[in-house]
Amino acid sequence: MKKLWLTAAAALTVLTTAAAQAGEADRPYAVALSGRIIDGSGAAPIPEGRVVAIDGVITCVGRADDCPAPPGAVFIDAGEGSIMPGLIDLHAHPRPHYYGWFLASGVTTVRSANTDLAMVRALQALPAPQTRLIWAGPMLDGDNSIIKRFYPEAGPGAPSPARPADGLSLEGVELLIAETPEQAIAAVDALAAEGADWVKLYEQLPPDAFAAAVQRARTLGLPTMADLGMASTRGLGGAEVDLLEAAALGIDSLEHASGAALAYQRLGGDLEKDALDPTLIDQLARALLTAKTALVPTLSVSHFTAEPESPEPVLSELPLGAARGTVRDGLDQQWRGIHQHFHSSPGSNAKAKLDARIGAAVMVRLAQLGGRIGAGSDTPAGAYNLPGGGLHLEMELMTRAGLSPLQALSAATGSAADILQRKDIGLIAVGRRADLLVVAGDPSQDIRATRRLRQIILDGRILDPAVMKNRALEDGETLLAALMAKQAD
Repeated sequence: MKKLWLTAAAALTVLTTAAAQAGEADRPYAVALSGRIIDGSGAAPIPEGRVVAIDGVITCVGRADDCPAPPGAVFIDAGEGSIMPGLIDLHAHPRPHYYGWFLASGVTTVRSANTDLAMVRALQALPAPQTRLIWAGPMLDGDNSIIKRFYPEAGPGAPSPARPADGLSLEGVELLIAETPEQAIAAVDALAAEGADWVKLYEQLPPDAFAAAVQRARTLGLPTMADLGMASTRGLGGAEVDLLEAAALGIDSLEHASGAALAYQRLGGDLEKDALDPTLIDQLARALLTAKTALVPTLSVSHFTAEPESPEPVLSELPLGAARGTVRDGLDQQWRGIHQHFHSSPGSNAKAKLDARIGAAVMVRLAQLGGRIGAGSDTPAGAYNLPGGGLHLEMELMTRAGLSPLQALSAATGSAADILQRKDIGLIAVGRRADLLVVAGDPSQDIRATRRLRQIILDGRILDPAVMKNRALEDGETLLAALMAKQAD
């Protein structure tokens, strides 16, 4: 697979000239935006405000009279619309042929949740402008990992892509096996040496190896994220560490509210009852609060597997939701199979409903307690979970569950940047990068307004959403065609 993606990356030399049209030209010296400002902090909007950015960095935010535009600035008037930070997807699985979908949807930063080195290089080789990439390297799991079954066994001169770290190089490694604390420490050391931004821990990592990985990552200054398993995966059968245990160890980011069902069950809760016990939900949320562990619930990954709602009307309202072509065909084929599985099996559907219910309950209680919540889509996992567009649906699902629109917006902007430990993005504030969106309407009142993109600004470069959409689709088709041609050789 590594060679295939490297070949696909080589196809970039024949991509369309839309990259230049989409913003390859030098950014303007200064940009001044006027209108309603939603700064990403969760604070009330600033009416009739102004944002000034010089050389891609925000230099003034406030009332228009307090932020004069420098000579030569490009002016953008939001009118009745809103100015907000570029979106951050805290949990995604990007690939080159749909990576452009993120920026075209207003997602200016992505955290890739499980990424081998070949994929990192392929994503970073894509022509600018592109969504900012933050990446977790190959995830750590135990020797009995279900993921290991998808990789070939080692052969003469051909090590398996699923193997323990052997030294500081991770070339050819796609899953890090860590059955012991020593193997976990070696894996984290290799991730640090290769420049990974995050360490991801998976469902069947033994507790002592899990603890060793968290401690070693903390020593090296690397944050940790964990998928502990959900009811619809191995969360109630095969998973090792639950939410309470992971929080006690001090993980930085808990994905999918994973480990919540297992912890709830271990506390004596009955997961088959119609209503969850609020006392137990409170205990789970308080554990995250005490540990300062952020929750990234990824409600969108369970939505269409749990609910009878038809996907097409929902997708048609999302950025690139009506996209067609071989890229979308491949995603649809994957999603149809998953959707059919969960809706043809009452047992599987019940597990998806449980994942959605317990994830929303823990999220809402943690928000009430003042804990940290981030927005992530897990795209393209689940069913009909659009790259880029899935994050807009995630914010809507957060509000359906009980968060305010401002809380959901912060989860995908300011709070997301805080979770990433990035002080240069996520907020409309002096000193932050000029990653901005201009949208029609007021998403502080109607979260669906984030989908009505009028301008996308990345590092001070002004991008036309329609041009970015066309570029994403055309370049994606080129990249996927190159990959498929190589596979056919």
